[in-house]
Amino acid sequence: MKVTKFFSAFPISLILITTTALSSDQAWFRMLGFSEDGEYAAWEMGGIQDGSGFQWIELEILDTGSSAQVERYRYVWDELVDELPDEEDVASIDLEILDICREYGIQPGSYESPLVLHPMTDLGVSGDSVAFCLESYTPNYNSGEILMILSLLTAEIEQGYPEWFPPPAMPVLHVVEDGATALFFSGKLVQERFSLDFSYSIAAVYRNPVVCNSLLVVLHSIRPGFEGPDGRFRVVSGGI
Repeated sequence: MKVTKFFSAFPISLILITTTALSSDQAWFRMLGFSEDGEYAAWEMGGIQDGSGFQWIELEILDTGSSAQVERYRYVWDELVDELPDEEDVASIDLEILDICREYGIQPGSYESPLVLHPMTDLGVSGDSVAFCLESYTPNYNSGEILMILSLLTAEIEQGYPEWFPPPAMPVLHVVEDGATALFFSGKLVQERFSLDFSYSIAAVYRNPVVCNSLLVVLHSIRPGFEGPDGRFRVVSGGI
């Protein structure tokens, strides 16, 4: 077994089973929760590596104020896709992730239903803009529409980047509320772990249940992979 640190806050075997039918390297996403003070959030993704066929899972702890990653753990099984980990292995990973979450005051499951949710199977959504409200009081009245717009800036191409792929991109998010436009998030300088991502779309929007008007946005991203494009996720935060 190869370990690059680990995690998972819930039994992961069911998720891993669902990925066995996928032939491409498209990760799954799962929200875990927010800390008691709303300053941190935890989420995970996982899948099957193209080329090796190894199953992997990743955890990220995010600072909701700065949108910076404060913890990242990764676990890779060196068994093939049809060889799932045993129950003891899963249980040890579950305990590890719970300990990690406790360090930041995060209780898995401590989040509200997403304000926006576009799964990969929703082919009718472009992903470059979403409209939503923070609260709904009656069927005909809500707290007011918020429009979130995603735009991409071309990033610097690194040495060795495949020339047949589109140039890497930096995501920028703006919100429009009551006719006023404000910056929500900007990638600014591309971090190394996102330096190959060339496409983004909005997958989900979560409201921070503790910090007023703080949102967490899940972005689906695409990067070059071993056998073609790899689908991943990136989470950013901001205030409105």
